[in-house]
Amino acid sequence: MGLILAAIAVAVAAFVLLQPNDDDDEDTRTAQTTTTEPPAPDDGEPTATVEVPNPPPRVERIRVVGGEPAGGVKTITFEKGEQVRLAVSSDVADSVHVHGYDLFKDVAPGAVARFRFPARIEGVFEIELEDAHTPIAELVVEP
Repeated sequence: MGLILAAIAVAVAAFVLLQPNDDDDEDTRTAQTTTTEPPAPDDGEPTATVEVPNPPPRVERIRVVGGEPAGGVKTITFEKGEQVRLAVSSDVADSVHVHGYDLFKDVAPGAVARFRFPARIEGVFEIELEDAHTPIAELVVEP
């Protein structure tokens, strides 16, 4: 009985000491995976906690060269609820417009217009250089 109580005390102490910080930066968070199998009867080992880093967020990059999308109009697909991240670089000054979400960002030669928003609206939406009326990508948000 004493061994079981000692194993439980060690498991609780390990759990408290290995809790992640709430101060973690959004892009460097870690996921916590806990093995829930009970310890073997003779070894008295506590359950193991393993920290696994999250993959970096996906950023879709669109490059505009000579006022046209390099490689043609790109189709970008996200699932509803995902965080959409776009980075548009251009060699011409214009405004980038994400239709449907009605988002605008100015882009200048050599600069990058960055978008970050939740995919809340399902459908197919044009992304264009607003002033030139040039489609540069198609955003698809699936259920």
